Amino acid sequence: MQVSRDTFEDLIRLAISTLPDEFLSKMDNVSIIVADRPSPAQFAENKLESGDTLYGLYEGVPLTGRGSYVPPLPDVITIFQEPIEDASGSMGELEHQVRTTVVHEIAHYFGFSDSELGRLGLG
Repeated sequence: MQVSRDTFEDLIRLAISTLPDEFLSKMDNVSIIVADRPSPAQFAENKLESGDTLYGLYEGVPLTGRGSYVPPLPDVITIFQEPIEDASGSMGELEHQVRTTVVHEIAHYFGFSDSELGRLGLG
């Protein structure tokens, strides 16, 4: 399932708009961007192997790890379009995977670990 970059970005905006206000109001100093695929450096930094799939990536200091410290540059959430498209056979599946990925990466921003997200069904 392939869509234009504009349509993909619209799906990300839709996913963000469905988040509760108590989360949206605390999302400060974070950028959400789209890339085609993860870079070799992102694969290496996250100890991924050639057969692994990465739909999204949070890079930064989670809110729970900041205390009074606010990083000077924004944290970055990258959503990878091509792997999500490759895993989706329909527009409904694409919308679901985009939403799941966006929520997963935003949860990392709020300090949730992968194991905690797995227990919540967002692994």
